[in-house]
Amino acid sequence: MISVKNIIAAAVSVLIFQSCSHTEKNIPKEIISPDSMVAIMVDVHLAEAAANVNRINDSQRFSAGELYPLIFKTHHIDSATFRKSFDYYLNHPDKFNRIYEQVIAELSKRESETNVK
Repeated sequence: MISVKNIIAAAVSVLIFQSCSHTEKNIPKEIISPDSMVAIMVDVHLAEAAANVNRINDSQRFSAGELYPLIFKTHHIDSATFRKSFDYYLNHPDKFNRIYEQVIAELSKRESETNVK
């Protein structure tokens, strides 16, 4: 016999799956995909961290903004596409939050790998 808990769990699973796949389909073509946006934002945060560490050391100062062209080139995008995509995700908090959850997870993973060495 199927329990009510199993039916509810199945229904919730289907809804979550549909909402995730539905979200991907609603993103306009000219917007950077969520997976690519995660990779770009990881690099942006690493650039920000490097610039902050550099400010503390005070030798060879640079700003994170100086690294943005290299980040964009690495990811085969331009600043206008990044800005348009970033603004799009800011205006869609559910998508933005999912991206940042992955960004935080990736940065945490890298930090733990660095601490092991």
